[in-house]
Amino acid sequence: MYLYIGCNGFVSAIHPQTGHEAWRTQLKGGFVGSSRGSDVCVLEHEEIVFAGCNGHLFALDARSGGLLWENELKGMGFNDVTLAIAGKSIQYVSSHSSSHSGS
Repeated sequence: MYLYIGCNGFVSAIHPQTGHEAWRTQLKGGFVGSSRGSDVCVLEHEEIVFAGCNGHLFALDARSGGLLWENELKGMGFNDVTLAIAGKSIQYVSSHSSSHSGS
């Protein structure tokens, strides 16, 4: 069993006991064919890792990171993708802080 993470347009499988990276897959998509620097939402279900990035949905083999399929989600734009399946939900939450100065 791995810990799956998404960061800067990549999905990676990490051994939770050792921190060793088993595989890494770069996702494509977005405006110029690359999702580097983009947030990635990941969800694992039945040995498939689903990844949402730049308005695209990807399915990866959980053991190898190999691309199984991609859906460009045409007409939905290039925003963050929220994932849900079988009672699991993964949502991207953005946090913006601002400082206020008082007198």
